[in-house]
Amino acid sequence: MQLKITILEDKQIEIERLMDELLSWSKKKDTQLDINTYSSGEEYFNLRKVPEDSNIIFLDIQMDKMSGIDVARQIRSEGYSGYIIFLTAFREYVFHGYEVHALNYLLKPIKRQPLFLCLNEVAKHLEGNSYLFRNKQELIRIPYKDILCFTASLHYVDILTTTDDLCQYSTLKSIISHLPKEFIRTHRSYIVNMAHIYKLSGNTITLSNKKTVPIGRVYLKAVIADFSSYSARLYRNGEF
Repeated sequence: MQLKITILEDKQIEIERLMDELLSWSKKKDTQLDINTYSSGEEYFNLRKVPEDSNIIFLDIQMDKMSGIDVARQIRSEGYSGYIIFLTAFREYVFHGYEVHALNYLLKPIKRQPLFLCLNEVAKHLEGNSYLFRNKQELIRIPYKDILCFTASLHYVDILTTTDDLCQYSTLKSIISHLPKEFIRTHRSYIVNMAHIYKLSGNTITLSNKKTVPIGRVYLKAVIADFSSYSARLYRNGEF
């Protein structure tokens, strides 16, 4: 497994301390880390990749101009659905995390045990068997096996499941970075669960509920290769 991590912290010594602990955790868990660091919210929004696809964003709450809370509000409003962990020297700031669905907060100087607990929780969720749906009012855990596809519609993503349709303010790029490998991009507006592909014909996919999904021309070769590999794996495992 690989984790993509972003750190926003205005003190270099705190960045180095956090980086050391992250690398210690990655060696212990045999997990690869892709880490980007920024010294301010302004630098982050000027240089970051849009939309944000990090699994975890560590945010220093107190930065000179743009606070970590401000950064969190903006990335959530843009559809970021990953994990936010606040860094702070003051316990009272924990209450600000609820409005942006922060996973946790860590007191500075960062200590190994609470950091490792947060990382273990994220890794467990990412390796688990369900998708964490977020909107302004609630969090819903949806088993991956029940998700047929994700469909982009302007700034929203519709999630089609075997029992329901849900809508989330997000982007496909942000979502697919958190999905297991059986989910593939088939079109600029679609992510499909290969476990629910009933038929692949030309540039059209028929899902298990008979809904049809298009395959974009630039995705066609990869979709055929991925689905062939997935089908062969099922055959080898005796599921056909």
